[in-house]
Amino acid sequence: MRVLVVDDEIAITDLLADVLSDEGYEVAKAHDGRTALAMLRDGLRPQVIITDLMMPNLDGIALYHAIRDEFPDAQIGVILMSAGKQTRVQDSRVVFLPKPFSIMDLLDAIERLA
Repeated sequence: MRVLVVDDEIAITDLLADVLSDEGYEVAKAHDGRTALAMLRDGLRPQVIITDLMMPNLDGIALYHAIRDEFPDAQIGVILMSAGKQTRVQDSRVVFLPKPFSIMDLLDAIERLA
């Protein structure tokens, strides 16, 4: 399964990518929403996108809306993660994970969306 990890904190992106790769996932990385959206426009089709909410150059919620607007038929699950206030999105293909979270919580969220 292909997963796209999007976070402006490089250490978090790299850590999540390493953990998910060790679990057998094919992982792509982006360090802001604009880059992630460009990757999708270029043809990347992950089954799940894990994105931080607060990022420069297109935050996580704006990325979510862009994905739903530009790729309405794509069955892409989105995990929104944040250390701040929880954001509610009325979409069964979205899971919110508050930071900090366990690796098991992350893997469970991916499996629910897959």
